[in-house]
Amino acid sequence: MTHVQGVGPGSVLGGRYAVTLRTSEGAHHERWRANDHTLEREVVLVCFPAGASVAAAALDAARRAAGIEDPRLVRVLDVGTDQGVGFIVEEPLTGAAPLSHLLQGGGLSPDEVRRITGEAATALDKATHRGLHHLALSPSTVLRMPDGAVKVRGLATEAALTDADRLSDERASRADAVGLVKIAYAALTGRWPMVAVDNGLIPAGAPVGLEAAPTIVGGVAAPSEIAVGVPNDLDLICRMTLGSGRRGPVSPGDLALQIAPWPTEMATSDGATGMRLRGRDDREGLEPTRVLPSMGAGVGAGVGVGVAAGAAGAAAGDGTDTVFFDRLPDDGSAATGATTGATTSSPSAERLQGGIAAAGAAAAAAAGVAGAIGDRVGSFARAAADKAAARAAERRASRDEQLDEFDDDFAGERIGLVDALDEAPATRLEPPVPVFGREAPEAPSGTQSRIALAIVGALVVLALVIGISNVMKIGKHDGVAAPVTETKTRAASSSAAPSATTTQAPSATTQAPPAAPVTVVGGTGFDPEDGTESDQNVKLTFDGNPGTEWRSRWYGTPTFNGKKAGVGVLLDLSAPTAVKEVTLVLGAPQDVTVYATDSGSTKSLDGAQTVGSKQNASGTVVITAPAGLKPASKLLVLITKAAPAEAANHYRAQISEVTVR
Repeated sequence: MTHVQGVGPGSVLGGRYAVTLRTSEGAHHERWRANDHTLEREVVLVCFPAGASVAAAALDAARRAAGIEDPRLVRVLDVGTDQGVGFIVEEPLTGAAPLSHLLQGGGLSPDEVRRITGEAATALDKATHRGLHHLALSPSTVLRMPDGAVKVRGLATEAALTDADRLSDERASRADAVGLVKIAYAALTGRWPMVAVDNGLIPAGAPVGLEAAPTIVGGVAAPSEIAVGVPNDLDLICRMTLGSGRRGPVSPGDLALQIAPWPTEMATSDGATGMRLRGRDDREGLEPTRVLPSMGAGVGAGVGVGVAAGAAGAAAGDGTDTVFFDRLPDDGSAATGATTGATTSSPSAERLQGGIAAAGAAAAAAAGVAGAIGDRVGSFARAAADKAAARAAERRASRDEQLDEFDDDFAGERIGLVDALDEAPATRLEPPVPVFGREAPEAPSGTQSRIALAIVGALVVLALVIGISNVMKIGKHDGVAAPVTETKTRAASSSAAPSATTTQAPSATTQAPPAAPVTVVGGTGFDPEDGTESDQNVKLTFDGNPGTEWRSRWYGTPTFNGKKAGVGVLLDLSAPTAVKEVTLVLGAPQDVTVYATDSGSTKSLDGAQTVGSKQNASGTVVITAPAGLKPASKLLVLITKAAPAEAANHYRAQISEVTVR
């Protein structure tokens, strides 16, 4: 890494950004903290040599990323060059922790992994609709704020700065989806999957400060083989995506749908690499020892033993503290070296012995169940069942033995539903309450019944008569049609030859139905200078959603820096059409002209027929074509005066929808 010349503490870029502290370095760039003297705020500067091969692409990517407003994407505030240094100004992220730092102590909880991955996927899906992709996802580009908010840093710019290859929209979306799956894998296991996907389309990736995940034939070990408590859906997605073959989500939006829903708040439980065994005395400040299971077939059984033993120890009574196991042996057998504590209360010694015995019995039972059913039942379910059974047995034994002597031992103690059902006496249920109350009206008398039947019979007969009458009229003519009235008049002039004028009775006036919309089947950008203009977003002009729009590159003046007559989109129609009307949806005031053409040129207007134009038009704009237009297979919508964009001296052509009739 060669330091960026001209950048250091005390340097001022752009006449306003005073550099203070370097926070990170990359292959072609550095990240610095700085103070914005104009707005008196802290910012982050991404600096790189203005003459570097990646400089122009990085500045252009930053300008396009600045147009996307999403709280989960780190905002780009400004871009520029000064004294041979290119710089991108980002919002400050005070207190933010990159995922690479969060994973130094192991993986996160499954709920937190689902939340972070889902939020990042949703943000990148929104960027995908604007034709932008990340292409350089790593644990250092995903950050978590102190309040739990998720931030994704380096949209489009990180790939440009690392000189990543340009991909089509489809392949770039797949690359971001795989990158997010790698993020989820690392968050679950604390290890980075160093594996290439899709025949090298997504490379293995450089080391990110995490230990590499163990590899197997065709990919990496599944998260469930490294960590405990991994949800089945996340485990399956990682297996399919990071294994052999092109499988798994095809875009960030696809991944978000597969893992939804996720929690809205930051999780506080321990991560998947360790399990915190909570006991009754946790509220008194005792910190349980974290269980660190080893890889192997015995992980599930060992966890079940530890949970069951801890639960049984907690249920032993007021005379014991929670039993904690320091570790699980590699062979998956029951853990040893448990630590216990006792308080002085009568009969503490007896209850402590009973608690230890109950813990041993529960541990043996859990080990037997785990060996019998394997992975079919999770360790949490086995531990919960063993805990409930041990506690109910202990309560019943204590009640029978000490009923007369310790009448108030359990007074005021909370009791679970299982215990209540175990101890409830067998009683018969009372019969259900009748639907009608005691004061419901009695059954109708015989006279009332006969009157009701008579009314129903009369209605049936009337309906039958009407039906027969209508059936008999089928096929008959309703009457004789009225004759056409004719009126003959003679000319007033006697010298004129006799003539007759025939006038028919007036008839209802009918209007021709409006022309049906013509289907737009494709398109590309139009630019008289270089023939291309945000081609990847042209599909947004005919997707039926006015909320999405095609936007041109950024220009310094509304007349495109005076270098071209305009830019726009060239749309392909489903069939040659004599255009009669074009409806546009424009997001901001612009001058627009519409042409019909058969030429496929994206730089020339030769042979184009003018449909119509509007000046300073915004919202829904209807342009009516003149009569006599010849059928054409393409429609050109040309913006000749651009609209203001996201900042001062920023102008873009903007088109939301195009409908052709």
